[in-house]
Amino acid sequence: MLLLRSPLDNSTSLDQFLDQMTGTVQLPYWRDADHNSFNFSDTIGEIVNDDSKFSVQFDVSHFKPENLKIHLDGRELKIEGTQETKSEHGYSKRSFSKMILLPEDADASSIQSAISNDGKLQIEAPKTANTSRSIPINFVAKH
Repeated sequence: MLLLRSPLDNSTSLDQFLDQMTGTVQLPYWRDADHNSFNFSDTIGEIVNDDSKFSVQFDVSHFKPENLKIHLDGRELKIEGTQETKSEHGYSKRSFSKMILLPEDADASSIQSAISNDGKLQIEAPKTANTSRSIPINFVAKH
């Protein structure tokens, strides 16, 4: 009888197995991120669009910050990420591109972005002040 044994026993993790096979482990950049999913930036995370701000969040935990770009053209906000990995055993490339149209009342000149320790990219723009108002009509008597 032939017994097959998995290379992953109870004491060996996938990372350790890959390390043994390749000599290096190719872990995603963000150590605190949840790496159980292989959906790299497939979906847009939480979106807030209220009276005070517009913000959007992306999971970019599989990309180094230097491999990310944010570009604004008018109200079009484009977020891109590209990462290439080469080793003696092969080559891999992953990328994503998302485009969001900012609301008309978002202050595009004040957009800010930040990335958290778990690889969440937050992009935020405050809303512009409401410039509409009622203008009273004054009566002027002719002389």
